[in-house]
Amino acid sequence: MQKKLQLLALLISLVSLLMLSACSVVDGITGNKDDKETVTLHPVLLNGKWGYINNSGNMVINPEYDEAREFSGGYAAVRIGTTWGYVSKEAKKLTIPASFSVAGDFSGDLAPAQMPGGEYGFINSSGDFVIDPQYDFAGSFSEGLAAVRDDGLWGYVATTGDLSIELKFSDARAFSEELAAVETFDGWVYINKTGTEVIDPDFQVSDAGEFSDGLAPVLTNEGWGYINNAGNPVITPKFEEAGVFAEGRAWVRENDYVGFIDKTGKNVIPFQFGEVKSFSENMSAVRISSRWFFISRESGKIVINDPFNAAESFTNGIARVQLGENENIRFGYINRSGKYIWYPTR
Repeated sequence: MQKKLQLLALLISLVSLLMLSACSVVDGITGNKDDKETVTLHPVLLNGKWGYINNSGNMVINPEYDEAREFSGGYAAVRIGTTWGYVSKEAKKLTIPASFSVAGDFSGDLAPAQMPGGEYGFINSSGDFVIDPQYDFAGSFSEGLAAVRDDGLWGYVATTGDLSIELKFSDARAFSEELAAVETFDGWVYINKTGTEVIDPDFQVSDAGEFSDGLAPVLTNEGWGYINNAGNPVITPKFEEAGVFAEGRAWVRENDYVGFIDKTGKNVIPFQFGEVKSFSENMSAVRISSRWFFISRESGKIVINDPFNAAESFTNGIARVQLGENENIRFGYINRSGKYIWYPTR
């Protein structure tokens, strides 16, 4: 049965490719992840090359890349050989040539990038460096600022290229909800966009995450817990690991198993999984033993019970799944009912 499904997928894909060569098959692809667009493009592997499909499973960008990432800010990084470029969601083709050794996500019309043998800077949608390469490392922009590192110290640049927060931290996270976690000689604290320390807990914080839903995970000597944006502990630190909140739930690990808590710290989905993905569109991918399934946010019970070798979160109604491993690895996409909109291919 599986072989028949794979053959059907290949036939459908070939038809799509023929149509694509004759005309533009998809109109109205607008927006990006930041705009919460209703139509998205997703990377698929076909005959050893990566292309992109839309939410209906139709091929939109020909499979001709050696690697392909998700879209962000209207562009997706793709690899040709050893170098990276970008395909445009609007143009549905490669618009920034593959000339970079590192290509980050676009945000605020800028993306961190590195030329082979060079330093990190930021490019615009034409592929031109508008913030000169001058850093050891650079992250994507978030809320108007991007973390950058030079000579081992971190600070933040603005979209103008100006250094808004001086290079003085041992490590730095992205800004979220107007705050960013940074590592000082005394541990982790949170700063605002002027660089002022606004959360400096009276207990040692050895690691810290981003804020989401008004809470951020922090690591203390007692384990992981959560603080609010006033710096007050609201969920007792006791977990082995902890993720950020999404849709009112955060995954936490206790005694080698993962479950979910609500914003009061109550365990609402039991500790029973080996690994999970954060909730998205009221569903979470979870690993039980060596197989992945999907559970409901409301009930915590499995709602898609076909086993996968790996699974990603839902994005606008579909989720990427993996069957097989190593030489037999195949990728497909399912809808919220668990039905394939793109049968696994390789």
